[in-house]
Amino acid sequence: MDILQEDVMRTRYGDNEAFNRLLDAYTPMISSLVSEICRSCPTLDIKDDLRQEAAIALYFSALSFKADKGVSFGLYAKVCIKNRLTSYVQKSLARSLSRVISDCIDDCFDNEPAADDNEQPLNLIISKESCDMLKKRIRAELTDYEYNVFMLHAEGDSPSAISKKLDKNVKSVYNTLQRVRQKLRKLV
Repeated sequence: MDILQEDVMRTRYGDNEAFNRLLDAYTPMISSLVSEICRSCPTLDIKDDLRQEAAIALYFSALSFKADKGVSFGLYAKVCIKNRLTSYVQKSLARSLSRVISDCIDDCFDNEPAADDNEQPLNLIISKESCDMLKKRIRAELTDYEYNVFMLHAEGDSPSAISKKLDKNVKSVYNTLQRVRQKLRKLV
């Protein structure tokens, strides 16, 4: 049994020094995996978080490794670490996207004038296909009246201007905007 295999066994029994030796031995691999993911997702600033996640994955891979399965610990650890990092990035991207969508919805309801289409955070961060899919989900969630009110409001019309355009009571427009906000929050 080589030293790394012995350290894997000792880590299972709570030997922190053995785990630290494993971590030192696999730091170059961890750094490589973290750098690869950071290059593929430059919008996320999570390098330190990824290193911590990788160390946790290494620890759990030492706990769950079975030598009799015919796979080396190094390969097993690499797969475990890569899977955990991928999962972490996906969750981070989902949270990031959710915040952007939420901010865009808030911007629509704060009566801010719509910026140039190329400057919209939603368009900068997600692809056109994702944006189209979101628009379809919004359209499917809202009634025709709610959608019309939402679109007019998103274009910068005030509730009183919307009420004149749609020949509706201003209170009805305000109530509709509240309903729309609640429905859109559920999408996020």
